[in-house]
Amino acid sequence: MVPDPFTVSKAPHISPLYPNVNPNDDADGRAAFKYLTPKLRLTANDLTPELLTSRSFHLISSPLRCVELVNGILDRRAILGLDLPRPLFIWEPVPALCIESEMDNTCEAVKHLDVISPNHAELASLFGVQATTSGDVNRSGIEECSRKLVSAVSQSERELHVVVRSGKDGCYVRSSQGLSSGRWIPAYHANNPVKVVDPTGGGNGFLGGFAVGLVKTSDPIKAAIWGSVSASFCIEQVGMPILQRTRNGSETWNAVDVQKRLNEFLDVCAREP
Repeated sequence: MVPDPFTVSKAPHISPLYPNVNPNDDADGRAAFKYLTPKLRLTANDLTPELLTSRSFHLISSPLRCVELVNGILDRRAILGLDLPRPLFIWEPVPALCIESEMDNTCEAVKHLDVISPNHAELASLFGVQATTSGDVNRSGIEECSRKLVSAVSQSERELHVVVRSGKDGCYVRSSQGLSSGRWIPAYHANNPVKVVDPTGGGNGFLGGFAVGLVKTSDPIKAAIWGSVSASFCIEQVGMPILQRTRNGSETWNAVDVQKRLNEFLDVCAREP
């Protein structure tokens, strides 16, 4: 569920996280683009009965509106008599409200969620700490902020996964149960940055892959690997990757077998501590 239109214009930019890209990004790697149409503000009432049966919802909103959307979706499902397991709610907080004064609202929002996924700059801004040190992601700061965020959810409540998207440094995953120490998952193209043409949309691509991975595996680490692979295809060109199918029906993006890339990266990450 995306509250903004799909029609955007990408501005050429040079990412400090991927120096070969030609952006206008700021010092923390935020992509530059502009909307060509007015932003759409969707509510639960805009979802069709079919869409309401989704197993996961990706929300991009303020903290208070996030709670409103979660409750609205659950209420509409109940009204329609949909006897289904509770869906996963994945929240991407809007950057402008990742600020210290919104901390209480953010902590309230995460009590209703399964996943919160800011990028490293947004998480650092929420806690008032440095996002980068000497041009690199402030890993120790991100880990400490994530620890504090999961502590907002008690052990008796729903498990919360904090997934911090961190550009060339990959992502950091920490959970309120089971994965208390957290783990970094590398970016797929970390060792071959020349493949990165335009990082715009990589975050959304990551969360799309993460959502499918979490639904299929119930494992936030495997889901993050799915997300990294999904994002890898999104940033290899300006615009969308090219979707095709081989003669045997296998799906390819940019002429690469998606399942093969996923399996290879799962193996790579399994060998890392």
